[in-house]
Amino acid sequence: MSIVVYTRTGDGGGHVSIDNVTLSKEDISRIVGWLNAAPESAKIPVDDVTGSISAGIALRLKHNAEVTIQYNRKQIIVSRKSRFNRDSKYILDQKDLRDFMDQKLEGTYFGKDTVSVE
Repeated sequence: MSIVVYTRTGDGGGHVSIDNVTLSKEDISRIVGWLNAAPESAKIPVDDVTGSISAGIALRLKHNAEVTIQYNRKQIIVSRKSRFNRDSKYILDQKDLRDFMDQKLEGTYFGKDTVSVE
C-alpha cells in the first residue's frame, strides 16, 4: 500500500512524499473479502478518476491479473485487469474499506486526519 503524506517545511511551505505501508496478511484478507462481498449495486462504472489520489493498493493475482484500489479521501476506485486484458473500472461504495483507508491516512495531511474536499 502506498499513501501520500503532506508535511510542512521550515519556510512555511509544504512537502509531499509517498510512503509505503506494509499490510499484514490479515489486512489483505479483509480487503479481498470486502471486494468479493460487494454487491453489483455498490459498483458504479467509470471511465476516469477525479481528485487527487491519497492512497493506493495493488493486488497481483494469478495469470497476470491485477486489482488496483485507489482512494481520494472521498471515493474508492477499483480497477481490474484480467489475464485476457479485459479491463474494468468502478467506484465502490464499501464502508469498511473506506474506514480502513481513512485509518491508514490518519495524520498524513499536515498532521491532520482529513483534507477539505470541496
